[in-house]
Amino acid sequence: MSDQPTDQPSDQPSTQPSDQPEHNPSHKPPLGEGLRAKLEDYEVDRRLNELASTLEHAVRQGVAKAGELAHEHKGDIERLFDKAAGAVDRRTDGKHADKISQVRGSLERGVDRIAEHRPGGTPDEPPGPDVPPSNG
Repeated sequence: MSDQPTDQPSDQPSTQPSDQPEHNPSHKPPLGEGLRAKLEDYEVDRRLNELASTLEHAVRQGVAKAGELAHEHKGDIERLFDKAAGAVDRRTDGKHADKISQVRGSLERGVDRIAEHRPGGTPDEPPGPDVPPSNG
């Protein structure tokens, strides 16, 4: 046998230099640096900030709309509370009238607090002209 290289693969690892890079883990950047680079490549911070801003705006609009509706339909809501309280009071033969009154008061205060979130509103003020929500 000769010491000349052959074109046939052998079971022995080659001692000849290869054109392919070696898989040496010490040449890779740390995982944190790689992740940080990808986050920057995909502009994740900017996109998350845009998403947060969009969601915040949507929530503010939803709260303002809920406030408008609570104020606009306060009379209907109070009639519903009257009806529900009366039905529960009749079913319990008045045994829980105090508790029903407390719950009703809490619900009414909750509706008032929601109504306060309409643009420029307080709970006792009549609805005003449509005012767009501020961007601040």
